[in-house]
Amino acid sequence: MNSSESKNTFVPRQAIAPTPELYDELVADGMENLAKATLAQFPPITSGAVVHDNGCGTGAGTSALMALLSDRADKLSIKGTDINEQALAVYREQAAKKAWPAEGIHMDSAALSFPDDTFTHSIGNALLFVLPDDGAGALRETYRTLRPGGLAAVNSWAYVPNMEPVRAASRATRPGGTPVPRQGLDRWARTEHLRGLVRESGFEKDKIREVQADVHVTTSEVTRYAAMLWSFIGGTGPTGWLESDEENWDRAVEIVKEQLRKTEGYKEIDGGKLQLKFIANIVIAMK
Repeated sequence: MNSSESKNTFVPRQAIAPTPELYDELVADGMENLAKATLAQFPPITSGAVVHDNGCGTGAGTSALMALLSDRADKLSIKGTDINEQALAVYREQAAKKAWPAEGIHMDSAALSFPDDTFTHSIGNALLFVLPDDGAGALRETYRTLRPGGLAAVNSWAYVPNMEPVRAASRATRPGGTPVPRQGLDRWARTEHLRGLVRESGFEKDKIREVQADVHVTTSEVTRYAAMLWSFIGGTGPTGWLESDEENWDRAVEIVKEQLRKTEGYKEIDGGKLQLKFIANIVIAMK
């Protein structure tokens, strides 16, 4: 969820532990709204579909799929796979509680155990940019396990309002020259990067299309959100957390708040909640 580039084990006492529950609170409806925007690019999913929710996490993609299908939900099969057992436990609990026609399976997206030509649809929601090698192995496996004529959907962020506030806090509270977190994510903002990866995995050029879509996220009030954001991302850079981050914690969180308020689409709404605007790159490919 928040893999660090550092082997440093120090964590400031104020940092909130990066559990699946914290991740769900942090992203709020963002992952589900991203999945909805992505699934909207598919033609109508018909009865008998066999869908792979690849890197399912706690279930945002499957939840979005169920909302899309509503009255046809019992006429398909969903396989949710993830390498994180904690996330899968939440996924399975949701599947049972909400009667999803879904199974949560522990599996590496780059080494799927499904036979060739298994799925009619595959969605990799917020998946590729958290994987090694830009998810190249996962995309090859996606292609292999799709049926001929099957559709794959993957996405990345063209614009995120919450990354620069974290970097600003890092620059302002850490020694000069300290690398900021998540520097490698910037290439994902370019649609051609995502499209190129999909093409390299085996999909033919004329069977790939891309779109951009706005994704609005409604989350916790700004102080709570800033603390979660700094906790989740602040220590993921090459140096990890510094001991000085503990004494500078409050200042860093305040900087995150100040910078968030300057982002495009920032809005504080009724109930003290916060709404942020993201922009997604979405690629749809047919085998």
